[in-house]
Amino acid sequence: MGRAAAAIGAAGLALAVAGLGGPSAVSAQPPRRAVAPKGPLRTLTDVRRAIRGCWQWPPLREVRGGMELTVLLSFKSDGEIFGGRITYETPNVSRYERTLYYRSLARAVTLCSPLPVSRSLGAAIAGRPFYFHLLDTRKQRKASRDG
Repeated sequence: MGRAAAAIGAAGLALAVAGLGGPSAVSAQPPRRAVAPKGPLRTLTDVRRAIRGCWQWPPLREVRGGMELTVLLSFKSDGEIFGGRITYETPNVSRYERTLYYRSLARAVTLCSPLPVSRSLGAAIAGRPFYFHLLDTRKQRKASRDG
């Protein structure tokens, strides 16, 4: 993990899914364009959807797939992302691939921060840690329903 656990600023992080009860996971979905969230966000589900909308995976042709990142983030009451760190990343990933995923993180944070949270949601999330689990499954084979 080494460098991965180092604290980095909001510009070096991004989000996919939010939850209070521990890490939430987002598997790779078909390519889509990242979109800035519209507000006001009033619930944690709204936050999760907004964050998911900000994330865009690196180009599939440039990564091997299976990359996993867990990011710990905190927000200010106005929705600004003010602190975070990567707490886990898949070991033995090339520097090039890691850079592609980190760029995706940085783009998502730039697009999402500040989140347009309602005053009451902002007060509820301010200073609380949130874990975001990103899992790239785009190159994994899908299981057959018929066995």
